[in-house]
Amino acid sequence: MKKYKKHWELWLIHWLAWKIWNRHISEWDRAIIIDVIRQDDFKGCKPIFIDEKLEETYWIHVSKETVRNIMIAEKVRENGTKKHHIYRMKRPRKDSYWEMSQFDWSYHKWFEERGEELCLLLDVDDATWNIMHAKLWENEWYKCVVEFRWERMKIHGVPRSIYLDKFSTYKVNHSKAVNTKDVRTNFDRSMRKLWCNLISAHSPEAKWRVERCNYTLQDRLVKELRLAKISTIDEANKFIRNIFIPKYNKQFWVKAKKLWNVHIVLTEEQIKNLDWIFAREVLRSLWNDYVIQYKNKFYQIEQSEAYVVYPKKSLLVAETIGGNVRIYAWKTSEEKTVIFREIDYNTTKRNRAIYRSQKHKLEKDRLRQHEIERKRTKHQLSKEKQKHYKIQRLIDML
Repeated sequence: MKKYKKHWELWLIHWLAWKIWNRHISEWDRAIIIDVIRQDDFKGCKPIFIDEKLEETYWIHVSKETVRNIMIAEKVRENGTKKHHIYRMKRPRKDSYWEMSQFDWSYHKWFEERGEELCLLLDVDDATWNIMHAKLWENEWYKCVVEFRWERMKIHGVPRSIYLDKFSTYKVNHSKAVNTKDVRTNFDRSMRKLWCNLISAHSPEAKWRVERCNYTLQDRLVKELRLAKISTIDEANKFIRNIFIPKYNKQFWVKAKKLWNVHIVLTEEQIKNLDWIFAREVLRSLWNDYVIQYKNKFYQIEQSEAYVVYPKKSLLVAETIGGNVRIYAWKTSEEKTVIFREIDYNTTKRNRAIYRSQKHKLEKDRLRQHEIERKRTKHQLSKEKQKHYKIQRLIDML
């Protein structure tokens, strides 16, 4: 109370307010740091590097965060912000068996040093985590994926949906076609004919069940193939189908929440027409001579009462993996098969050009001969006229 009465409010302030803190940077050191970070030699350097040079050259001991704060205050460095992470909630697995399958591929040296790098196509059930089908291929082309689906559907049927990545075989990734529902890949269009929906994952973590299975197979399957002394694709596929998959499913099987199976069973007609369901389909315009071109081949369209075609009309050309071709009358009440035959249009076109050139040459020869005859006739007429004039002059002289 005596000090309060003597010094009044100043005594209420804590005495540490006037004390310099232990890590205080003197104005002299701060000026040296500012001078260093503004030099051209240190332009673009990171705070930790400048901190090391300050300690080596000027014997100034400060932390890298202090240097960073001074650089930000002097506007030599921008204040960095933390990366914004998109929140992704873990999706629970489906309730029923075969309600959704997760599909992925994995390039790996499955035979280790005994062979080259191969691609493993893998299909995992989302509800039970069972491997439904797995097969080794040389790559992930459209033909490989389609044959993989054929084998899968003939054994187990068609799932309600497939969860996969945005590879060009499954999804059109062009910026102008992303939001267009009519622009689809051949694989997407074929699966929709079988009432199966394709779901594209935005990240590998979204389909983590099949990614985790790939990670497990890259460890276990490689050792199993080594112990079985298998080094060829055919033997490996038989081993995977008959031995490895049943053993894996028995060990890592998870019970589904609901017991019923919701897969789509294919009809006999669909099984017979699988080639044409997964056929590549493109639109081709009909020429004026009722010919369309597809892959450097020419097809002559025949007229029929079952359909109506006319020049400039778009026709649908379907080609199977085996190379068989069908042509449909597009934009009609129903897709009707068009009768056609393959022709050697290039030879016909060349013959037409030769005929036109020969015809033009004959016409030029005829015109040339006609000009020669005309000149000859004119010359003869002039001679006869000269003779007539000479005779007339002689008669006048007499």
